[in-house]
Amino acid sequence: MVDGIAARAVETSLAAIARDNGRIRAITHLEPEVPRSRAASIDESRTALPLLGLTFVAKDLIDVAGLPTTCGSRLFDDTSATEDAHCVSALEAAGAVVIGKANMHELAVGGARNPWFGQVINPLSAEHGTGGTSSGSVAAVAGELCDFALGTDSGGSNRSTAAATGLFGFKPTNGSLSLDGISPLATSLDTVGLLARNGSVLARTFAALAGLKHSTEEPTLTGRVFARPVALHGPVDPAVQAALQRAIDAIRTAGGRIVEIEFSDAAVLAQAGRVILRREFSQHYRPVVASRGDRVGKDVQAFLTTAAEVSAVEYEDAIATVEDHRRKWHEQLSTVDAMLSPASPGLAPRLSDEHTKVGDRWVPYGAAGAEFRMWANTIGIPAVAVPVNRPGALPASVQVSARHGADGFLIDLATALSDEFERQRVAAEG
Repeated sequence: MVDGIAARAVETSLAAIARDNGRIRAITHLEPEVPRSRAASIDESRTALPLLGLTFVAKDLIDVAGLPTTCGSRLFDDTSATEDAHCVSALEAAGAVVIGKANMHELAVGGARNPWFGQVINPLSAEHGTGGTSSGSVAAVAGELCDFALGTDSGGSNRSTAAATGLFGFKPTNGSLSLDGISPLATSLDTVGLLARNGSVLARTFAALAGLKHSTEEPTLTGRVFARPVALHGPVDPAVQAALQRAIDAIRTAGGRIVEIEFSDAAVLAQAGRVILRREFSQHYRPVVASRGDRVGKDVQAFLTTAAEVSAVEYEDAIATVEDHRRKWHEQLSTVDAMLSPASPGLAPRLSDEHTKVGDRWVPYGAAGAEFRMWANTIGIPAVAVPVNRPGALPASVQVSARHGADGFLIDLATALSDEFERQRVAAEG
């Protein structure tokens, strides 16, 4: 008989992993006695902790003591972490238990087919992928192997994967959450965020990460003003457009307001972000890969070759471009409560090539989606992918973003929007 709330939650997760992980390949490193020991310590404290009874996994570039941090590669698989990353420690202090490490694209730049740990399968459909480098984290949550997950978002990875699997995917304000114990991708863009099945868990886990007290007030859309950006991004699939319209209608029904605002070109920010990411990744990883090239796959090698072509002048120009646009965006966002936009151009990508359908065209889910998400990383603002369920079909997603530092407020708005979706669903069925 397993005693204790934390212990029971761990056993539930371990059983789910044993049953389903072989099919979806979400978890790469798991030592069952480690989470059992952590749960025992929490239960023995007999303290009413805010996250007690919740389990999570960490993307495998986040340190978990006693487990290797491989970054989805063979570069670093010969050592184990001696300490938890700051984010893992904060969540455990609040009562949650980390179960194991989640699969990911190699070094967060390789392709969906990880050469060492395999391709993650979307739990909602075996014919579809998860659409981003936080692949294992999102599959673990969508597949109900755990309650939530830690992922990283340097170019949209938490939001793209959440959009493909019907989850909340959160990227915080740049610099607001500690990155201690997390391997870098591009230090100017890196953030650690969360993936969850509902807004309540997202809000509680963010509060724990940020060292805040979780508010028990019911979030509301009443009186809130949402910007709908004009000409910010490229075309979207009709299913995504329909989801966006549902969000607009839900906001208005709940007493909110939609205004159109012209934001600066997302494609320019996406390109600047690519330049920054490539240059910073190359500077960090090229010396390591040069001495151990046989331990990375061909996609990483190809990425490094391209990244090496980015000059110091191009990098400085990209930084300057971002600074110029950041000032304009901050001015615009100060006039509204939040901005509403698509999280991706299409639905979950097909497994074979990670392409998504936009109208009658198939486009790369990640590359085509950069202008839908990268601006949040370059500008540095918080953003949340919010699921829009479609009965009998793959979910769609919308994205809500807000001004710098408004993370908790943004999560409340995202939760309120999701709650309004649910109220409308129940009313339609009743």
